[in-house]
Amino acid sequence: MDPSVVLTVGASDSSGGSGIQADLRTLAAMRMHGASVVTAVVSRNTRGVTDVYPQPTTVVSGQLGSVLDDLPVAAVKTGMFPNPDTAIAVAVRARSGALPNLVVDPVLTTGDPRSAGASRRGLAAALERLLPHALVATPNREEASLLVGWEVVTPDDMAKAAAQLAAGGPRYVVITGGDFVAAGDAIDVVWADGAARLLRSPRVTSRNTDGSGATFATAVAARLTLGDDPAEAIAWSKGFVGRAISDAADWRIGAGTGPIDQFGWSALTLR
Repeated sequence: MDPSVVLTVGASDSSGGSGIQADLRTLAAMRMHGASVVTAVVSRNTRGVTDVYPQPTTVVSGQLGSVLDDLPVAAVKTGMFPNPDTAIAVAVRARSGALPNLVVDPVLTTGDPRSAGASRRGLAAALERLLPHALVATPNREEASLLVGWEVVTPDDMAKAAAQLAAGGPRYVVITGGDFVAAGDAIDVVWADGAARLLRSPRVTSRNTDGSGATFATAVAARLTLGDDPAEAIAWSKGFVGRAISDAADWRIGAGTGPIDQFGWSALTLR
């Protein structure tokens, strides 16, 4: 049996913790074939971003066309776009129906100081053209704040923001709580079928959380190819990320925020 093909569209992270590298590790761990479209090359380590090199929009469109013209892509996950033009080019493909089971991770918080202010607002506006074609959107609280235009802090805020974003097109919106904790639980809010519900899981204490958002969105896309409905895919993926963070809690890769363990290496005994 052929493996499912999942396409990830996003930036290459030189540290290997997030972006395309995290997406491809997630897909390999889930025994799927990962194809990729690189939107930017990011100079980055565990301490932060030092530079971003956008790929020309024609290059991104060329990669996308090459993959879609040949591979049986069953799901697509998008991550970082370096500029509005690139996001719009992918939105045009999505509007044509070429991006099945689309999961949009609206990365607006790259750590690059140039992504602040007006450029973030322009990118958020461009993402509004992509989000209507998404089956699932997975912003964190900061990204949701930029997309809705007001600060998202509490679970009630998360529910209101998710409803506002869902009104723009995505059938399912998951706002991840990040470091928001209530009664020892990490909380995400899912909006589906006109209602919000909380997803709770025990908070895992770790300095190593890099790539957790990318991993979550990619895992959702991958589970959709296996026949999960979106709610099932979201719940499974939250558990997968929690395990990956827990397994990497004792890692010391770099001086800052390290990667997570998608493969469960920490639980294996190598001989």
